[in-house]
Amino acid sequence: MFAGASAPAFPVACKITAALTITPALTQTGTHTTNRAAVTTVAITGWKLASCLSAAPIEAPNKGSLPDIGITYTIPATKLGKINGVNTYATGYCPSFAASSLKAMKGMKFDVTWAPANLGSSDFTTTKVTPATNSDTEVGFALDGKEVFGSYEEKSLNQITLFIDKPDSLILNAGCSGAQTVGTAT
Repeated sequence: MFAGASAPAFPVACKITAALTITPALTQTGTHTTNRAAVTTVAITGWKLASCLSAAPIEAPNKGSLPDIGITYTIPATKLGKINGVNTYATGYCPSFAASSLKAMKGMKFDVTWAPANLGSSDFTTTKVTPATNSDTEVGFALDGKEVFGSYEEKSLNQITLFIDKPDSLILNAGCSGAQTVGTAT
C-alpha cells in the first residue's frame, strides 16, 4: 500500500425487513382536525438485517439488528385550507404520505448491532432522504447518511434504501383512492 493511500472500502449489503405502524391509519381524506400541530406517527419495529454480503476478506457480518424499541418519526398534519371558514388540517393523509415522509425521515438514527456478536456495531444518522424506485414500483426511500461510526464505517457508501411492500405501495401510489386504509405495512 502506498503512503497516504486510503484503506479499501468493503461495504455491507443486507436485506432489510421491518414492520410499519401508521397512526392514524392512512386514508384518502385523512383525519380532519383544526390542530395545526397534529401529526401522523410512523413506528418502524422488528428490524432485521439478513443475508448480508461484503467483499471484506475476513469478519464480514452475516446479519444485523436494530434496537427492539424501533424507530419512530412524525409527519406534520397536511394543510387542507379553509373548510366552512375554518383552517383545516389532516393527519393520516394518504395522498401526501410518501412526499411528507422524505422530510420527516431526515435525522433518523440507526444503531446496528452486527452478528456474529464479536463484529460490533455501527451508528448511522440520516442526512438526506430522496425517493427510491425499483422495477416493482414500490414506494421507496434512499436514506443517505453521514459517516458511520463503529464497525464497517464507509464515508462514500453510506446509504440505506427501504421499500414498502408491493400491495401497500400500490395503495399508496393511488393515494388510497379506492377507499383503502393503510395502518400497517412491511
